[in-house]
Amino acid sequence: MREKAGSIRFMAATVILVSVAAFSFAGTVMCRAGLGRAEQEGYYREKEMELVYSTRAYLKQQGFENSGVTLTRVVDGDGSRAYTVTVHHRQIDRMEEAGRELLARELAALAFEEEGSTFCYEFLITGGVSAQTGH
Repeated sequence: MREKAGSIRFMAATVILVSVAAFSFAGTVMCRAGLGRAEQEGYYREKEMELVYSTRAYLKQQGFENSGVTLTRVVDGDGSRAYTVTVHHRQIDRMEEAGRELLARELAALAFEEEGSTFCYEFLITGGVSAQTGH
């Protein structure tokens, strides 16, 4: 019961922190079309690093300490971005498919909101890839 209460508190704190970050960025959002390429890349690089950090922190809180987390992106000519977050952990490998799918949906809630960006979460497991979800 304590673990569940701790997990709920952690999720609430994570949601609050992500919301605060989103609102602070929303207050200063300007048309990125007017930004130079270097500034735009810097903006996205920071958001991507935050996503990897928050994903690792969430996984650690859920008992998957030292998870392998990689973020790959594909940027189309129109500027839209497709992200894939790949996670590897031995305990996740042993989970049933339904558990991995639930974890993927929970991780998807951590993704930053960006028009023209899509997110996919997948787990490396023995014999392939599992629990893909889009956002």
